[in-house]
Amino acid sequence: MTVRSRSSRSQAAQQTMKRFLEAAEDVFGRYGYEGTTIRAIAAKASVNLGTLKHYWGSKRELFRDLLQRRLRPIHDESNARLAAVEAAATRTAKLDPGQVLACLIEPAFLVGVKSANDDYNDPEVRSRFHLFFGRVLMDPSPEVVAESNDLFEDTTSHFLRLLRRACPELSTAELDWRVNCVFGAVGFAQVYTERIGRFVGSEADVDDALAARWVMHFLTQGIGADALVPVNELNQVIAERSAAKQRHKRQATVRKRG
Repeated sequence: MTVRSRSSRSQAAQQTMKRFLEAAEDVFGRYGYEGTTIRAIAAKASVNLGTLKHYWGSKRELFRDLLQRRLRPIHDESNARLAAVEAAATRTAKLDPGQVLACLIEPAFLVGVKSANDDYNDPEVRSRFHLFFGRVLMDPSPEVVAESNDLFEDTTSHFLRLLRRACPELSTAELDWRVNCVFGAVGFAQVYTERIGRFVGSEADVDDALAARWVMHFLTQGIGADALVPVNELNQVIAERSAAKQRHKRQATVRKRG
């Protein structure tokens, strides 16, 4: 991003930048970070390549700006909800894992999210957003991982801390597997919205609020399930696996020397 902030630019310049960002969101969402080029974004926006480079010096700068524009409202809504859930738990001494989970799931489906930059009532805007957000959650590119981790680090830490309190009987390992399954389900639902309904047709084509409720209902039944393996048994399994790896390593060393 150039030195001058977006707010200091002329209205015409801001409109041009908006066209760039909308085009970038579409291209990033469809092809991922590695598959996206500045040239493709300029072509999608029907603007001169040099003009785009005038506003953003690199693809990563453009991606970072897009990430902030699109996902900062999600970040802020999730953080506000997590704080409210924690405050309520302080008063009642109870922490429901489903309520903690909702702090991430519902904002991901734009439930309650407000943005000064976008009209989420526009189906085209929502569709483009979901594809981009899902790609961010699933894209393995180091740049995407680094930028998204930087944006959501505080949200993720707060979420995990509350979830551990809500599920004290779970080992750290089992909780980690459940959380990754949650992120996987959300990411898939975002990226593959065009495939939703392929089994049953248009009946599955529902609004985001109902989709969020369905996903929440399904995930909550799993996130709050009893531990499959008690912690003491899990520790024994981990110890046995570690010992087996050490034996294998020693045997491999002996074979090399022989």
